[in-house]
Amino acid sequence: MKFEGSLPTLKTTYVHNSLSNGQWKFPEQMGIGHVGFIYVIRDNVLGRCYLGKKLYYGMGKLNKGKESNWRKYLSSSKLLAELFKYRPREEFEFICIEEYKTKGTLSYSETWSLCLVEAPTSPIWYNTLIEKVSWNVKEPITVRHKARLNQIIKGEKFDE
Repeated sequence: MKFEGSLPTLKTTYVHNSLSNGQWKFPEQMGIGHVGFIYVIRDNVLGRCYLGKKLYYGMGKLNKGKESNWRKYLSSSKLLAELFKYRPREEFEFICIEEYKTKGTLSYSETWSLCLVEAPTSPIWYNTLIEKVSWNVKEPITVRHKARLNQIIKGEKFDE
């Protein structure tokens, strides 16, 4: 996974035993004051990942306010569901990236993350859809595109 630009890094200490986070690796108790979280399921055997979001409580007519199955959740991916049928869970790592307080920010952060890693064109990511949209993507974002956009972000001038 190679990114243009720089992203912050964190040193995180997990106190997994005392938390009630189910299978999710996260340094704090999850689910308090937030609507949901962004997660990555890492396949440690094949070296691939799946990124998604999960709500803590239902928002629909039938399940509004009812706690979801977030502690044991395995993703909505049909491909991962097949893998989980035939492979032990110990081959996968369940990582909570971050929690969010609003549904809009949760959706945006998932989309932002999938775009950042260029999931639809990367062999590292199982994700092929972003917000349930499938583009017929046949080429990655070019290096020039990234470089020029990075110049704009940095406020640099263009000669041409």
